[in-house]
Amino acid sequence: MNYGIPDYRKIQFYAKWLKTFAPHLTSAQYNEYIRDAFIWHVFSFEIVPANSFLEGDAARAEFDKVNKDGAQCIRLWGDDEPRPLDKKSKAADIERNSQNAIEFYAVGDGFKWTYIVTHETCCGLGPYFMYSGSAEDC
Repeated sequence: MNYGIPDYRKIQFYAKWLKTFAPHLTSAQYNEYIRDAFIWHVFSFEIVPANSFLEGDAARAEFDKVNKDGAQCIRLWGDDEPRPLDKKSKAADIERNSQNAIEFYAVGDGFKWTYIVTHETCCGLGPYFMYSGSAEDC
């Protein structure tokens, strides 16, 4: 992921995200689908099993009800490093504010869950929601 990302903390965030939510990603898959692209392609190309994540309205609903204590977020274009996520954040607000021209990544405390709004959400690619472990832990 190049996109003029100079900040090491941003790169660290994406690396940890991939390690947490796509631990079986191969180098070949990374080079073909992710490198110089978008990490949410692990969902759109079903690199992670389709039954392990939610998409669309189901993802929005899960994000709206998940515990956001300690959560952080980052926008691919606009943030140099992760920042705290407002505990009151709702999916509709994020999408309305992004106008589908953003790559928005949120993770729960300890990367227990992730929610992604893609720049192609308006075309049916996203949003996506996934737990990294047991939903009872979140």
